[in-house]
Amino acid sequence: MIKKIFIILFFLLNLGLNAQDTQRIASIKNKLEVLSIDNKGLSESLKVNIDVTNITLSNFILAVGKIHQLNLTVAPELSTITLVNNFPDVTVADLLTYLCKEYDLDIDFTGNILSIKKYKAPPEIPEERIIAVGYDAVQDLISLDLKNDKLYDAFVAIMNKTGKKLTWSPDIAENPITAFINTTSFESAMNNLAFANNLIVTKNKDGFYLFEKGEEPIKNTATGRTQQQRVKPVRRRNSSFYYKVLDTVNRVLEVDFENIPIKDVINDIGNDLNLNIFTAKPMDDAGTATFKTKYIAFDDLLDKLFESQQNTGVSTSQVARTGQNAGGNLQISNQPSVTSGVFTYKKEGDTYYFGTSDQLSVRVVEVVQLKHRSVELLGDPTVGGFSNRSAGRTQSSSLNFIGGGGLQNGLQGGLQNNGLGRNTGFNNQNQRNTSFNQNSNTSSSTRGEALIDILPDDLVVGLDVKMDVERNSFLVSGPAANVSRFKSFLGQIDQPIPLILIEVIILEVSKSATIETGINWGIGDEPVETRGGIFPNTDITLGAETVNRIIGGFDGFTNVGKVVPNFFANIRAMEANGLVKIRSTPKLSTLNGHKATLSIGETTYYVVTNQSLFGSQVPQSVQTRNFVPIDAELAVSIKPLVSGDGQVTLDLHVIQSDFNGVQIDEEAPPGLNSREFSSIIRIQDQDIAVLGGLEEKVKNDTGNGVPLLARVPVIKWLFSQRRREDSKRKLTVLIKPTVIY
Repeated sequence: MIKKIFIILFFLLNLGLNAQDTQRIASIKNKLEVLSIDNKGLSESLKVNIDVTNITLSNFILAVGKIHQLNLTVAPELSTITLVNNFPDVTVADLLTYLCKEYDLDIDFTGNILSIKKYKAPPEIPEERIIAVGYDAVQDLISLDLKNDKLYDAFVAIMNKTGKKLTWSPDIAENPITAFINTTSFESAMNNLAFANNLIVTKNKDGFYLFEKGEEPIKNTATGRTQQQRVKPVRRRNSSFYYKVLDTVNRVLEVDFENIPIKDVINDIGNDLNLNIFTAKPMDDAGTATFKTKYIAFDDLLDKLFESQQNTGVSTSQVARTGQNAGGNLQISNQPSVTSGVFTYKKEGDTYYFGTSDQLSVRVVEVVQLKHRSVELLGDPTVGGFSNRSAGRTQSSSLNFIGGGGLQNGLQGGLQNNGLGRNTGFNNQNQRNTSFNQNSNTSSSTRGEALIDILPDDLVVGLDVKMDVERNSFLVSGPAANVSRFKSFLGQIDQPIPLILIEVIILEVSKSATIETGINWGIGDEPVETRGGIFPNTDITLGAETVNRIIGGFDGFTNVGKVVPNFFANIRAMEANGLVKIRSTPKLSTLNGHKATLSIGETTYYVVTNQSLFGSQVPQSVQTRNFVPIDAELAVSIKPLVSGDGQVTLDLHVIQSDFNGVQIDEEAPPGLNSREFSSIIRIQDQDIAVLGGLEEKVKNDTGNGVPLLARVPVIKWLFSQRRREDSKRKLTVLIKPTVIY
């Protein structure tokens, strides 16, 4: 049956072609007959019978035209046709018609000029093919039947039918594509369509499916086999995976990708940068990533990609920190809370190694040495020696004097009380104690804290860190990416610690003014000799003999007689002024955040006597004398903190005390005058802060004399004694910090 149909179709096709050719020849014949009316040469019979053998068709036609005076032109292509025929008794028109039919020629008529050339059939108008596309919008299923259809036409038909958005690179628009897909999801159909036609398809963030030329076969000259050469798709800005190499030397990129496998990111960018890559384990399980930035180095991009794969939620229990051992080393070991098998990378030279964190190919051991800081956090300095000076302290002492009760009892009591004196001590509750003790500062520490203790726990996850105090360095072992992050953070905090030079200027000004005047006379118990000074201070005592001579020397006055032998007279007229300035300029230097102290003072002792009774039937007493120290000092304690803008915060405490020479009892501790203040201030570098102004004023104006007469002007100096005393003491402290980097 099929054979019959084929024969019928072939017959009909030939019939159609013959009909078309017959019609063309008839048209040429009609045109020649019309033209022969005006051109008699066409209707003439050949004047001679021509027996043609081995003559070219072009020469034959030109010869006929010349004989019959016809305007004929022949295409050069006819010179390749050899004519072997005999034409007796034919007209020129019939001859030309025969030649057109026999040799598939055509004649163009231009007036009476005939142009003979090879016949070119008009191009067949192909029947428009309807591309079969079926689409189920509810289930997003598509069916395709493509057979050598132009990509442009096929994609237009798909877009019109489905409403989806397809686009393609200009160089593949005319490529023929072939595929038969039946009831498949649209995205899967596009992937298979691209695979079947050696294309690459990607879907961007706007929902467009981008088609580009895929792999091209190349021949391996070494093996002689044909292989596929990978052609990377062009990364367009609006695609879901876009990147651009900005600097090939420094490997700087612009990236914009969304939910792209990390494996593809590394492979594609690595190929563009021509990197040496070693993969210890396939990165199919490395996950996906979303990243967008206009400027990032490739190494930084890798850090960010693999950091997102790690579990940073580390609690304190997950990181075991061991303290400083006898060798001065500190070790940090991490519990297996970090998931083994997390992908990471290592860079050695110009080669990148990729694998999981438990593989040796991506692990490193490095020595990280600090340049500006110590691996230990230094505490505040402690006060050396025996002296824990405290202004006004009263404490026990082991210096005892033993007495009473005989030698034997005295020695026994002394031995017993020696231990008692050490352990019980003595504290006078009425004595002032300012407790200016450097060791009482809670921030000071006799042992430095390790620098590693202040680092965040997630920074040391997966690392084995040991501290080498002698080399001021850390020994770190772990995944290369974690070690690099650890080194990077240490580099940020390994900065020079500011040194603060603190200049303290202590000014103490003491002013005093005393005026003492008056005359005092009377009768004493015995005669008094004249004595005393006249200049510059007048303080003289006159006896009776001197007074009588003075009275006897008055001329022109009534003689009042003589005074009794025990008479005396005191004349006093004194004035004293004092101005004392004391200036002290100590300088302290300390590191930022550490306390600096200065103490200048004097220590004296007073006696504390203890009397104890020993024995029950015949009690005996033992007396112990303890020498207890008491201090007077000038002390300054300053703790500076330098902020980021260069300002300095000072936590300071100043105390100034001295002995005033007053004792409430003969065996009581000496009296103290003490002035102190504490403050927290904030000033600029090299500014001067004025503190203190602790001022003491004393004003005393006393006098005695004869009632009424002691208040009369002028003569009051003869009948009274007066003493006026003014004193003023002021303590000022100037502090100037200078920050040195």
